[in-house]
Amino acid sequence: MDAPQIIAGRFRVEREIGRGGMGTVYRAMHLVLARPVAIKILKEEFANYPEVTERFMREARTMARLRHPRAAIIFDAGRLEDGRPFIVMEYVEGETLAVRLAREGRFTPEAAVKIAVEICDVLAEAHRLGIVHRDLKPSNILMSERGVCVLDFGIAKILATASDDATTRTHFTTGSGAIIGTPRYMSPEQCLGHKVSTGSDLYSVGVLLYEMLAGRPPFVDALASAVLVKQATKLPPPLPTLRDDIPPPLTTAVHTLLAKRPEQRPKTAALAGALLQRSIIRPPAQRAGVETAMPLASTISILSSNRRAAARTVAALALLTMCGALFFAWAQNSLKTSGSEGAIDSSARGRDSASPNPAQTSAPPLTPDTARRIADSVLRATINDARIVRVRRGESAIAAVHNGRGVGASQLYLIQKRKGSYRVTERMSLDADRAARGLRWTTEVVDADGDGSEEVICTGTNTKGNSHDAQRFILYVPRTGKTYSLQLAPDKKESNVLNAQWSPNALSPRAARYRSILRQRAESSLSTL
Repeated sequence: MDAPQIIAGRFRVEREIGRGGMGTVYRAMHLVLARPVAIKILKEEFANYPEVTERFMREARTMARLRHPRAAIIFDAGRLEDGRPFIVMEYVEGETLAVRLAREGRFTPEAAVKIAVEICDVLAEAHRLGIVHRDLKPSNILMSERGVCVLDFGIAKILATASDDATTRTHFTTGSGAIIGTPRYMSPEQCLGHKVSTGSDLYSVGVLLYEMLAGRPPFVDALASAVLVKQATKLPPPLPTLRDDIPPPLTTAVHTLLAKRPEQRPKTAALAGALLQRSIIRPPAQRAGVETAMPLASTISILSSNRRAAARTVAALALLTMCGALFFAWAQNSLKTSGSEGAIDSSARGRDSASPNPAQTSAPPLTPDTARRIADSVLRATINDARIVRVRRGESAIAAVHNGRGVGASQLYLIQKRKGSYRVTERMSLDADRAARGLRWTTEVVDADGDGSEEVICTGTNTKGNSHDAQRFILYVPRTGKTYSLQLAPDKKESNVLNAQWSPNALSPRAARYRSILRQRAESSLSTL
């Protein structure tokens, strides 16, 4: 045991109970009061580095200022005979969050939120004092009968704006731009060596919550440097792709905490805690088919409050939170209507819906030009876009879009060769509701699920190119006849908020790849406005 048996003449060391990057923690007994305490002693290899010993002692001063039932209380501090500093703190019975995660793997949403809210509770007090923890991780969260206890403020930073004296105000001791912390739980700005703020701790809470729900952190790699890069540049996998029983509001809350830009996270730890608590409150049951929306003000920035720029592009992470949007009913069944100019009678999927065109009996091989001519000939209407789509091995079809001017007038047609001639085999309205009226529709073809058959993505944008107006993205799967949709629309109460609305089937685990493609297209569309 790398510690004397008796410390400061009144503490008898019993056993080692933990080891960290800077020091080792022992359980000891107060000889006079006969109560257990925890003593943290700096490791011998750091004893000859004044800047490290000062940082260690700063932890004692920092934690002594933080008086909160969810933070370990500091009783004493000093130096051993060999010069190593030590801290005497409250001994709390329990196990770390790391141990519990290793045993249980994943927590229920309610249990995970309870832990995260309690962490936010102590952070709110620490941030009020100007203290940023900077190293929140499972091994620094102790689980006891009284709840969470946040440990190890050893690399905590006192904000320069805090009202504390020169003895406690500190900065990086390893120089400007130094990276201090644990990569898996560090904020993007911390990974880049940028200035940290209270938002850095909230990002770490988001990572902890993500791990409690998904059973793994957002970014994992054998190389710490690779994790740093991912943390700073990549978007975390959407929670529903890893677990399908998480309430959508909780998904949104987690990804809001994981926003790459600090200003897109909750402003304070108290607000973060309130957001999380609301996320697991079950709303009243919705009537079937009723459209609901969820504001994304925390993660989609559309307006610049200071108006110094004409517009602000939406950050990539904003679209990840859309997988937490509540159910939006989308009319995806084929319409059996006629009467609009250029419209033709539709039939059930797979049946011929137009009379054979003798001129097409000997149709040429499909090329982009011939596909357009065939679509014009079959539909006898103004076609705005026509694409060749591989519906199955060795068989191609034509996906054509007609942009109408009224509700239900914009259509997507699937044209396939049947008995020697091309016919419409599927028709779908792109603007079945008034919210989509006036959108201009374009198409693209992708193999979203990698099965060799292609899907059609229809993108409806407003003609003015204003990010405040409605936009819709529809993915159509010719192989199954199913559609998946995502709509972005302005909030009725807050003009600087976009509401994200998914079709119900897009939120299922099996639709994860389709949802991801739609999210990417939405991100790309918004970033160009």
